[in-house]
This record gives sequence, structure tokens and C-alpha cells, in this order.
Amino acid sequence: MSAARPERTIAFLSERSDFFGGGQRSLSELLPALRNEGIRPLAILPGPGPLSETLAAQGVDWTALRVPRVATGAGFWSCLALGRLVRLVRDRRAAILHSDSPRTALYCGLASRLARRPHVWHLRASRASSGLADRLLVSLSDRVIAVSKAAAERSAALRRSGRTRIVPTGLPPIDFLDAAEARAQLGLPRQALVFGVIGRVEADKGRDDALAALPEIHRATPSALLVFLGPCEPGDRWVQTVSIRAAAAGVAGSVRLTGERPEAARFLKAFDVILHPSRHEALPRVLIEALFASVPVVATAVGGIPEIVQHDVSGLLVPPGDPAALGRAAASLAREPETRGRLARAGLIRAREKFRVERMARSVIAVYDEIVPPDAEAPVRASRRGASDERAREATP
Repeated sequence: MSAARPERTIAFLSERSDFFGGGQRSLSELLPALRNEGIRPLAILPGPGPLSETLAAQGVDWTALRVPRVATGAGFWSCLALGRLVRLVRDRRAAILHSDSPRTALYCGLASRLARRPHVWHLRASRASSGLADRLLVSLSDRVIAVSKAAAERSAALRRSGRTRIVPTGLPPIDFLDAAEARAQLGLPRQALVFGVIGRVEADKGRDDALAALPEIHRATPSALLVFLGPCEPGDRWVQTVSIRAAAAGVAGSVRLTGERPEAARFLKAFDVILHPSRHEALPRVLIEALFASVPVVATAVGGIPEIVQHDVSGLLVPPGDPAALGRAAASLAREPETRGRLARAGLIRAREKFRVERMARSVIAVYDEIVPPDAEAPVRASRRGASDERAREATP
């Protein structure tokens, strides 16, 4: 823990209480790490759920406040929630408001003006809903923490802003299952060469490209399996017909859907190679997890992925929407176990150097220190004057 630092309460507003995506998972890991560095985190969640239970088990304080969608007809409830947020921030003497989605950034930005506290918007997406939305949210933020350069450059408002700081996501130690146990729990054969696609089974994650790449992989290793580990939309026709699609491609029986698993990262050692043919990404958590698991990666060079995976050093990168290139890269790893080992070793070194949760926590605190010095006597709103003239920089210790 940092010495001689007065504790500051930082209020974190989340619109969900579950682990719907990487943002909630990262919040559950960041807050305990900040507490270990002398910050008093307060999580503001819609209500009880897996996220609140995880935080409470780690000694992180939380309270309930639901922030409704800002939509036609919801004005009264939105104003009521905003008023409650302002009172909560004042009552708990929070020094800073910290948001992690467009909705919470809007509420925190407005509350920051009313409560005279600064606001930090944690940006985790590489695509904006609109340029106008980004302009509004940047104007309501004293600092924007972007998880990658790709996220920091997603709109003109962010590119022009001098308030943006880049802080890559960091992870705590992961209790990986060994390969044999992970395969046993997933029902996978022990000896097959297994290629995994981790995350939601959807078009944007490149499921069609992964399937189209499988015949090329089979030419290198006929017994190879393609395994999707993640949730599927109920009634998704692609999921219902994937075995037919595989048969039509000449790889019948080589595709498995294992469904959603709690703590999916623990199963990563079940795979020999991770495929990540996504169409857009800010900084995909699963690739950082794969580096920590010492599993080599073949991924598309989109968004923040090249900020995780260095081509032919800690993984292989291919153009997006090019299943032939994906298949050739994956087949090369199927044929070359020495290359798989080299990439895996380099990936683990990179993960330990760049993507540890302690590093992220220190970088986030450095952003807080810019707008509220640790020895400040009272939590008042920091002036934004001159902030737009600063150069965006990576906030690293």
C-alpha cells in the first residue's frame, strides 16, 4: 500500500450487477487493487447480484442505486436517480465519480456538475454510438481513461481532447485448470489438437471466419477440433445449423459448442491455440487471459488487439474478414509445435510486464492525482481550464 496517502473515496457507478461483459469483471478486480493502494472504493450498483457478492467478499463497500435508461418517457425516473446519486456522493464525501459505460458517464457527468466533484469516464469500447454522444460525454468528463489507443481514437472528440489517458486493462492472478482437467470438464479428448474461440458466439466475434478456416487447419492436422466456449443467443439459427455447416465444409464432427461456463478463463489451458477473428475490439480481455495461460493466439489486427499481440512475437495477426489468412496462420501453428511454444513463452512475458492489475491500479490513481491531488483538503470539482491543451498520454507508473 502506498505510504502517507490520505484515503480518498472514489464512487464507481455501474449499470449492471452481473458479469455480463469484461467491464464488470474488470471492475471487480480493479476496486480491490485500488483499495490496496490507499483508495476507498464505493461501488454503486443497481442492486444485489454476482458483482456485489464478489466485491463484498473482497471487503469492498457497495450500495444500491439503479440508473434507468435515458429514453422518452423516462425523464422523471432519470431525474430522480440523478438526484439520489448527487446526494449519495455528497453524503459519502466521494472525491471523484468514476463511470464505465455511456449511460453511467452521462449520469456521473451531470452529477459531477451538481455535486462539484470531478468525473472520470472509463472507456472500454472501440466504437461510439455516435460522434455527438462522444462529444457530450467528453464534455462531461474531467478525464477519460481509455483501455487502448484504439479506444482513445474512436471519435474526433476523443482524438482532440487532451483529457484522455490510456490505461490498459490489468488482471490479477488466474487459477487456471491444468490441460487435462480443463479438457475433462469440457468433454474434450486429451490428445486432439484443439483450437478455441472464446466469448459470445456471434457474427461480430468472427464465428463464420473461424468455421471457414477449419478446412485449412484440417489439411495440416485432420484430427483438429474447433471449440466455441461462450454463451449463444437462444434460438440462434447459426448455432442450430453449425453441424450442417461443418459437414458442408468437409469437417463434419470437428466443431463443438461447449456453452457458457463460470470463470471461463480457468479453462484456457484446454486449448492448444486461441482463435480470435473479431471484427472490432477495444482491448479484448480473453487475449490477455490467453497470454497469461501461455496459450498462443491467432487474432485479427483490429482495434486494440495489436496492442496486446505482437505479430510473430507473442502471437499471429491476420487481416479482418479473411478466413483464408486465418486458416493459413492457424495451420502453421498446427504444423509447428516449436512456434507455438515460442509464442506462448513470449506472450506470458508480455502479460506479466504490461497487463498486471497492480500496474493498472497505479496508473488509474495517477489519473486521479491529476484532478484531485492526494493531499487536497476537500473534494471539490477540478477546473477543466486548459485541459484541452494537454497532450493525451499513456498514464503508466
